Amino acid sequence: MDHLWQDTRYALRTIVQQPTFATAVILTLALGIGANTAIFSVCNAVLFRPLPYPQPDRLVMVWERMSRDGKLTPVAPANFVAWREENRSFERLAAVNPLVDLTLTGRGDSERIVAAAASADFFPLLGTQMAIGRGFLADEDRAGHDHVAIISDAFWRRHFGTSHAVLGEPLTLNDTSYAVVGVLPRAFQFVAKASDFQGRNQFHIWVPLGLNPQRLQRGTHPLRVLGQLKQGVTLNQAQADLDVIGKNLELAYPATNRDRGIEAVPLTEQIVSNVRTALLTLLVAVGLVLLIACVNVANLMLSRATSREKEMAVRLALGATRVRLVQQFVTESTLLALLGGLGSVGVAWGCLAALIRYVPLDIPRAGAISLDLTALAFSAAVSVITGLLFGCVPLMHRVSANESLRRSSHTVTGGHTRTRNALVVGQVAFACVLLIGAGLMGRSLWQLLRVSPGFRTEHILTGELALSSSRYRDVRHIAALQRDLLARVQGLPGVRSAAIAAYLPLGGTDNSWSPMFEGRPPLPPGEYIKYRPVTPSYFDILAIPVHEGRRFEETDREDAPAVVIINEAAARNYWANSDPVGQRLQIDGPPWRTVVGVVGNVRHEGLDAEWKPELYLPYAQLPYPNRVMTLVVRTVGDPMSLTAAVRNAVSETDSGLPLYRIETLEQVVDASVGEPRFRAMLLGAFAIVALILAAIGLYGVMSYLVSQRTREFGIRAAVGATSQDLMGLVLGRSLTLVFVGLAFGLLTAAALQRFVRSLLFDIAPYDVLTFSVVPVLLVSVALIASYLPARRAASIDPINALRSE
Repeated sequence: MDHLWQDTRYALRTIVQQPTFATAVILTLALGIGANTAIFSVCNAVLFRPLPYPQPDRLVMVWERMSRDGKLTPVAPANFVAWREENRSFERLAAVNPLVDLTLTGRGDSERIVAAAASADFFPLLGTQMAIGRGFLADEDRAGHDHVAIISDAFWRRHFGTSHAVLGEPLTLNDTSYAVVGVLPRAFQFVAKASDFQGRNQFHIWVPLGLNPQRLQRGTHPLRVLGQLKQGVTLNQAQADLDVIGKNLELAYPATNRDRGIEAVPLTEQIVSNVRTALLTLLVAVGLVLLIACVNVANLMLSRATSREKEMAVRLALGATRVRLVQQFVTESTLLALLGGLGSVGVAWGCLAALIRYVPLDIPRAGAISLDLTALAFSAAVSVITGLLFGCVPLMHRVSANESLRRSSHTVTGGHTRTRNALVVGQVAFACVLLIGAGLMGRSLWQLLRVSPGFRTEHILTGELALSSSRYRDVRHIAALQRDLLARVQGLPGVRSAAIAAYLPLGGTDNSWSPMFEGRPPLPPGEYIKYRPVTPSYFDILAIPVHEGRRFEETDREDAPAVVIINEAAARNYWANSDPVGQRLQIDGPPWRTVVGVVGNVRHEGLDAEWKPELYLPYAQLPYPNRVMTLVVRTVGDPMSLTAAVRNAVSETDSGLPLYRIETLEQVVDASVGEPRFRAMLLGAFAIVALILAAIGLYGVMSYLVSQRTREFGIRAAVGATSQDLMGLVLGRSLTLVFVGLAFGLLTAAALQRFVRSLLFDIAPYDVLTFSVVPVLLVSVALIASYLPARRAASIDPINALRSE
């Protein structure tokens, strides 16, 4: 301990005496460790941290599986009830319907509430105890007995001011009174992948699922099912049990269950399935940045070791042991690394603050991303490990005391030089891998952004509406409201036109039917066509072209002949050899609907999605009410400037009708590419940092080379070498190191591309442009970094160089 205290004091004095060296090491490590800590915090929150439920390894999501293509789909209510009654593997099965739209009235302004309906077993399955009150009772999970509600902690605080007298308080939801029976704890999280719930996985009000035994449906599939395995039951055993149930249902109900299986997926795997590869790729990338930073620090330590070689020799000559020297150098390097680790906390905090602003909505548990104790422990561990490793760098090459004392201070140490060269080669290789990864991600994002969505996005404002079922009981009432509302909005200054659609392109929600085509057999089980209820001016506002026939007209009302418009993909799939206009089809039974037009394809599910068959229906001719809709307004100028005017128009039409989620269509499209943009942005930032660090490392090695070979360059100049010869000598050495590093980097990048293939859009993993530009960029940066040392070598005065020796 006495030695440790002496070494610590000596290390502190050294840091004070050599502030430039110490600052360079500390800042380099702070940057590398801080970036790693930030990305580790994201991965820890999303991937590594267990789900916040008791025994999360027993939780699964259960889906219907289409035998035709293996696609997993939500569950029909009747199938869920059959699973729950017939399975022998699950302690509990619970269902959630996320497509519940509630409008709160009677507590100030009307407010649309993000809500979900859950079966009585849902909260017990997650092990959730109410902060106040109770969960749902089994008897409340039936239609007619389901007018109770459980509210979130945030809703409780906002509307009831944390009053514990909240139990039994009435909530008017969709003009129906619900009694509050429970308040969720503040820490409750429903962790789920947003896309599995059509972008809605954070709910403020929960109501009972209320399944009606007499009206259980098999044709609609709104439910997301979670299961808790019995103790000792494996996933394979549960899957075998579900396979038997699926076969039985297929035999009993062939019209709806043919070619439909059942599949259980571990809840953790389901949640992170779409982000695991991307986040692990980022973690590897930022790890390479840390390696490059460490290589720079190693180079700095080698330079310092060269300058202290005589000091070590003197101490050895005076009787110091090599173990004692190792202890001192390890103490010094560990102290520097710990100081870098302290700095990395600030870097990580700043990186996380910036990252959280750009985290895509579909990354689960994004709200839990923070610089917690685990992340700080990670930062401390990396700091200590790097300190211990760097402490041994000065003694990597054992040199005797006599040899060190005899050697000139300007003599090249061969071992150190080879080590520094190897470190630079590694830096170039790591930077090459990162640059190629960033180039591929950037090119992929560029290709994605160039994709035409099939509709206009400029100068369009959107806002969602949710109608009360008690006031808008049928399609006729809804159509009357729409005509009144559109007339008011279109009369506003600055508005060109307005329309209403049920499912906005790239909005994350949709619905589908299995239509019957006249004169043809029914579609195979599991084959559905997306449908889009719209008002007549919708196609004009979004500039969706009409290729055949006509658009919808104002005369296509409730009492007019039923009509439908199809997209090009539907025309190609179902009427490839005939004219679709004039053909007829049925949706959910009579009447027959006549195809009156064919419009262009629109990318509703994502810019990277393929064109799919779609049907457009006039809102006034829907077979049943659709009370969730999106107002689409085309404006003359800035769409957001009309927000207040449009909101007032909605209020004048119906004072109890809230307008929410107001955004421009450009923002909707922009949000749809959030995840690839996030990846490309981070990889690009890491690649730039890696390139700068590699350039600094190369500059340091070339400067060291020139300083150590001053006498040699002086002799060369004295015997006739020109400035160009000396400059070429240094640049040639630099390019040799770079080309060797490039060779390793290109081979490594090529080997790793198969792991990122799934993250790329319309770009080959071995993209020729990326693999060509990156080497040119690295060589160019290497020449720039080596130019100053090369020019210094070219300007050496041979007389002064030889005199100094």
